[in-house]
Amino acid sequence: MKPITVKNLKKFSVAFCAFGILAGALVLPLQAEAAGTKAPDTITLPAPDTKDGLTVLEALDRRKSTRSFSGAALSDRQLSAVLWAANGINRTDSGKRVNPTTKGVYNIDVYAVMADGIYKYSPEAHNLTLVAAEDFRPQINAKQTFVHTAPLTLFFVSNPVPPKDPSHPVNPERQHANNCLVAGTMLQSVALAAVSEGLGTCVRGSIDREAFSKAVGLAPEQRVLISETIGVPEG
Repeated sequence: MKPITVKNLKKFSVAFCAFGILAGALVLPLQAEAAGTKAPDTITLPAPDTKDGLTVLEALDRRKSTRSFSGAALSDRQLSAVLWAANGINRTDSGKRVNPTTKGVYNIDVYAVMADGIYKYSPEAHNLTLVAAEDFRPQINAKQTFVHTAPLTLFFVSNPVPPKDPSHPVNPERQHANNCLVAGTMLQSVALAAVSEGLGTCVRGSIDREAFSKAVGLAPEQRVLISETIGVPEG
């Protein structure tokens, strides 16, 4: 064994430093890449462009179900348009929304399932807030694999409506019927906005409601009504 000398220590220090620099050069880009793919906590959406696009009759004429999507991500403009159509506010002075409801009760939330996570849409802020940082798309439906790569699927979730008069409780069956009617108007509004933005849609009731409820932490009294998949049509 060679004796340790000052000269040998210097050589060892230089080699160790070089190794550290090399390791850093390899690890730091990976860390940066990982940080760059982290799902944002909030997605701020641009204001919808209500002065552009197809007429209502043109959009109705072109609306159809799409079950083959290219997988291309939606632009900020497209994402803004479909979410505003789903549950946005169109009268800022009163806070009333695009879609009609019974007795002016807004008790349906819209969730956006995308590649980097599940987000909840806020009509008031017109933004998305992250509720689950996972790619939930493959869990929506194991058999309908086109939803696994589509860039966006909206989930419509109803919340219980507290009675105005405790002595007259809300009839749950009647309220559920009302919720389904409201969800139907929301689905059609999304479809028309999507067509105007060059997108296709597919309304889907075959979804894993239990898995979704668990992923976003829904309460037992909240109910997943239906979903709508959206993206650029393939071909």
